[in-house]
Amino acid sequence: MISQTAEYALRALVHLAARAESGPARARDIAEAIQVPVGYLQKILRTLCKHGLLTASRGSSGGFDLARSVDNITVLDVLNAADGELPRIKRCPLGLPCHADLCPLHRLLDSQLANVERVFGSTTLEDLLYTGPKPVALGRVQKP
Repeated sequence: MISQTAEYALRALVHLAARAESGPARARDIAEAIQVPVGYLQKILRTLCKHGLLTASRGSSGGFDLARSVDNITVLDVLNAADGELPRIKRCPLGLPCHADLCPLHRLLDSQLANVERVFGSTTLEDLLYTGPKPVALGRVQKP
């Protein structure tokens, strides 16, 4: 449903949100933490800067940081920055004369796209932060 670029953008921003008090993070460190190729991630991070979701600073203590608070960046903001606006169905793509308006199928599909847009628009990075107990890697025995 969302592109790989958008998923990587979300992963990067959630990672930065989780470490918000730590200051800027280098692209290489973000890429390693979220398991994304660093070259591809750098392009995504620059795009997120252009859309006002991140700030970038140079120098030895530089890197990328959130431009706004975690409760002021929505999933929809990230998706729109990464991929452009979510597509909506404005007319029946079949082009049939009897379907001047949306046919029942495409009206249903568009209403569900509207629901997705509404949910993504009301879900913030803060909502996506993991707050439960620290997960244990599968196959590892935790020693007391």
